[in-house]
Amino acid sequence: MHFLNRKNGRVALAAVAAGALAVTAACSGNGGGGDDATGEDGKMKLTVSTFNTFGYVQAGLEAKYEADHPDVDVVFEGDGVQFGEYRTALETALDTGSGFGDVVAMDEQATPQLFQNGDHWYDLAAYEGRSGDYHENTWNLGHTPDDKLVGLGTDIGGMAMCYRSDLFAEAGLPTDREEVAAAWADWEGFKTVAQQFVDSDVDAAFLDNGTQLQNMLLSQFAGQGDGAMYVDDDGNLTLDSDAATKSLDLVFELTEMGAVGNFPSWGEEWNAAMAAGGYAVMPCPGWMARAIIEPTSGPDNADKWDMTAVPGVAGNWGGSFLAVPAKGPHPEEAAELASWLTEPEQQIAVFEAVGNFPSSPAAQADPRVADYSSAYFNDAPSSQILIDSLATFPALEYSYFHPPVQGAVETTINGIVDGSIEMGDAHNAIKSAAEDAIELAGAGL
Repeated sequence: MHFLNRKNGRVALAAVAAGALAVTAACSGNGGGGDDATGEDGKMKLTVSTFNTFGYVQAGLEAKYEADHPDVDVVFEGDGVQFGEYRTALETALDTGSGFGDVVAMDEQATPQLFQNGDHWYDLAAYEGRSGDYHENTWNLGHTPDDKLVGLGTDIGGMAMCYRSDLFAEAGLPTDREEVAAAWADWEGFKTVAQQFVDSDVDAAFLDNGTQLQNMLLSQFAGQGDGAMYVDDDGNLTLDSDAATKSLDLVFELTEMGAVGNFPSWGEEWNAAMAAGGYAVMPCPGWMARAIIEPTSGPDNADKWDMTAVPGVAGNWGGSFLAVPAKGPHPEEAAELASWLTEPEQQIAVFEAVGNFPSSPAAQADPRVADYSSAYFNDAPSSQILIDSLATFPALEYSYFHPPVQGAVETTINGIVDGSIEMGDAHNAIKSAAEDAIELAGAGL
């Protein structure tokens, strides 16, 4: 079967697999299917469905928008919901035509899947003038394969490394962020630092896990090549590509060295070890530092975390979008809200509230963002580190099958780290899991 991504054509969304999660609170808004579209005092209710931490509540944007739109009741929902659960619920809602918010959020790596079917989405052509608010590749990700604008960027990742200076000191490593960056100026240097940490016998892992590093490595290496991640334009696996091979081999080498911790991302053990000093280093894009590490590690660790540049050529990892389902009761008004929420000024407000790094270059250049230093991370010039990482911003091509293949690869890496999959079978196990993921995801096409 021949599959196409956004560059070459258009395919329908895969049918939702049997047994998919029911629509959760993250996607239970007033969109479609006769759901309640009236808010308080008979006002028009506009629900914004999000996941993780988008910062709109924390930035007070509900009251700000309603002050200028007195006939609108804005409701934000979904904080804390994991994206995998959220995406399943959103796909179910779009497929059934009911249960979605008036405005919905999504991770940038899912846009090739979720934007494939342009009929699901309200046309944002009225906001084509917003193109100057974004880098070209961020702007392009908001379009369907036939170039219909359906999504507007919110935040972006950038790249940085966060590390525990107390554990580095205990291991006899430099703690000054400039010295750390110089020590791991490239990935060979990173391996040297990792080996020194392992040899020190500090009672902690060097890295939190292998999947976070793999995401960063693949984004960086693919950006230096043709931009292809796990799957090419024709739906073929590219696990034998230079980018995929280099990134996986480095993760495996660090695992064999004993430098990779068995703390799978987003789990309870990962959170607990983050606060308890269970690992010393974790990849740290803009959405990770203040929104995840700071509240999870807590105030007792405020003087222990620091941030510095990543090894090698930087780039971007992560980011999110807002879109408007076409079958919502108030798509025109929802589109106005989505555009307002993604304007540079609101991106700045969110950054100030929770640290999500703006995808708008104008917002990045604003002194409220550009001059920010993080007290929690030992006064690190975190914004400048991220801005520098985005100075060379190669476009990455996320195929329709990227999310399921990425999930299969991450699950296999976790199995390799915990010992349930033999290292000698690592590449074959990953290839087999990726092939199965493509077959399952393509079954409904």
